[in-house]
Amino acid sequence: MIVDKPLAELEQYVPDLTAKSDFDAFWQQTLAESDAQPLNATIEEYPYPVERVTVYKVRYDGFGQGTRVAGWYIVPKAGYRLDVDGKVPTLVHYHGYSGSKGQPTEFLHWALQGYNVFTVDTRGQSGDTPDNHAYPSGYAIGCMTKGILDPSNYYYRFAYMDCVRAVDFVRSQPETGAIAVMGTSQGGGLTLAVAALAREKGIVAALPNVPYLCHFRRSVEVFTTGPYQELVNYWKNHPYDVEQSYRTLSYFDGMNFAPRITCPVLLSVALLDTTCPPSSGFAVYNHLSSEKAIKIYPYNGHEGGTHFHQEEMYNFVRKYI
Repeated sequence: MIVDKPLAELEQYVPDLTAKSDFDAFWQQTLAESDAQPLNATIEEYPYPVERVTVYKVRYDGFGQGTRVAGWYIVPKAGYRLDVDGKVPTLVHYHGYSGSKGQPTEFLHWALQGYNVFTVDTRGQSGDTPDNHAYPSGYAIGCMTKGILDPSNYYYRFAYMDCVRAVDFVRSQPETGAIAVMGTSQGGGLTLAVAALAREKGIVAALPNVPYLCHFRRSVEVFTTGPYQELVNYWKNHPYDVEQSYRTLSYFDGMNFAPRITCPVLLSVALLDTTCPPSSGFAVYNHLSSEKAIKIYPYNGHEGGTHFHQEEMYNFVRKYI
């Protein structure tokens, strides 16, 4: 069964980048705005029954005004930490579309290896974090088309920077050592963006699994399930906005971030994925210029490599930390 290109073609697939001439300037300005904005982080210990870790509820100011981002910060107790020169390697986790930061139990497999873990909401999805940005026009139900006619007001400008600010939070903690970023689906797309945008903030590895938000034109051509449908729904009623929408999306495309990533990357692709087409993942991978590895799961869909890939991630993170 083939849902996209044959594997031999995918391995050679290097589509043209769609980044506009002001791509880097746009993000430099956005980063400068974020760096000038205080985090105002709060940390509250959360009672938790696992004796080897301490769990904290964290809130910090998201990018822009009025949105407080929620996260869990899970810290191994003394004697159970993976100590590297007096610091603890830290993993920052981003979740899939419509999901949330999850529950601490989902990350114990990392924390009990000795890593700090910080898992955060994406604004306006199903966690504890609102999206209080005022968008200038209507949009299709969901997040994909909020503010889509202007990169400066697009939903993912704020979501991406919230995720960069998650790295700022862990970097502000005195125990933080090397940082790895990771996530699946939307979380994979967020991982790619943060690896590029926060490359000067101590990130040593990025682990995007079956990443979303990549190679938008191809993805919209090929997908059959998932939230790319929101774009289609919007364009049904706004057919004259298609090209302006793609122009905005080009600033948020994981494929365009790929050449700007400098840390090692472990990327996974599932060849039966109808939500994040395999060609979109290979478009990212083949544009990466940093040290990289790809794991291909020929008979899996959007669930990706599941626990098999989890073990690949264990090995990859330990290699670079």
